[in-house]
Amino acid sequence: QTFALTVSTAGNGSGTVGCPGTCSATYNYGTLVTLTATPATGSTFTGWSGACTGTGSCVVSMTAAQSVTATFTLQTFALTVSTAGNGSGAVTGTGISCPVDCTETYDYNTAVTLTATASTGSTFTGWSGACTGTTPCVVPITAAQSVTATFTLQTFTLTVGTSGTGGGAVT
Repeated sequence: QTFALTVSTAGNGSGTVGCPGTCSATYNYGTLVTLTATPATGSTFTGWSGACTGTGSCVVSMTAAQSVTATFTLQTFALTVSTAGNGSGAVTGTGISCPVDCTETYDYNTAVTLTATASTGSTFTGWSGACTGTTPCVVPITAAQSVTATFTLQTFTLTVGTSGTGGGAVT
């Protein structure tokens, strides 16, 4: 007798178990089939369901038609934003509203756009960490990332002059 083994994948991540997506093969009665799940970059293998459980290799005894599902989950990484300098301002982006909420977790390969807005009397002078320059910052989330926005107090020149025929000083 022969029986079909159907293998499929599930979850928000990706990976393979000998074939991508769903595949099926026929085996003779009593055959032991060993399956190994291989997560794609940025994904984690989180377990088997169906004819196997756990996270190790799956060994299926073909005594009847069998089905196995391998679940892959996208890895998540934190993006931490901070501010620096003698000025003040805010940094906003999807899930970020710093200085109140400065850390957020994102799925692997998400692109997060951060915008810096200086407070009155301050100037945004640039990014450091995962971004540089002064334009909106786009951070690719492929690992834990940190970004610092620097705000500087504006300075102004005050000119004092004297007039009249008397003498004196201004301090």
